[in-house]
Amino acid sequence: MFEVNDTNYILRFNKQKVKTVELTSGISLVAALTANKGILSYQVIETLFASGLVEEKGLVPVKQKEALEIFDKLVEEQGLISLNVAVIEKLQEDMGFLFR
Repeated sequence: MFEVNDTNYILRFNKQKVKTVELTSGISLVAALTANKGILSYQVIETLFASGLVEEKGLVPVKQKEALEIFDKLVEEQGLISLNVAVIEKLQEDMGFLFR
């Protein structure tokens, strides 16, 4: 999904990660998704990205500081909207019940 410095990364979400994001950001993810027609705030995209980022090989979670650095780099290279789309698509894949 993402390649940075010759390492491949993917996003993976589960219920606990979503709960943690909601707790730390103080928002309901479902409310944010529906209120803004799928366009999330910079902070929410960043928080979701950092919590869901894992190395593709071995599915090793990326430490938050490194994940935030990768996020910043990708925002500059690919744009915030493309990362928003990637996060939403992966949430739909991993957590489809949020969208029903």
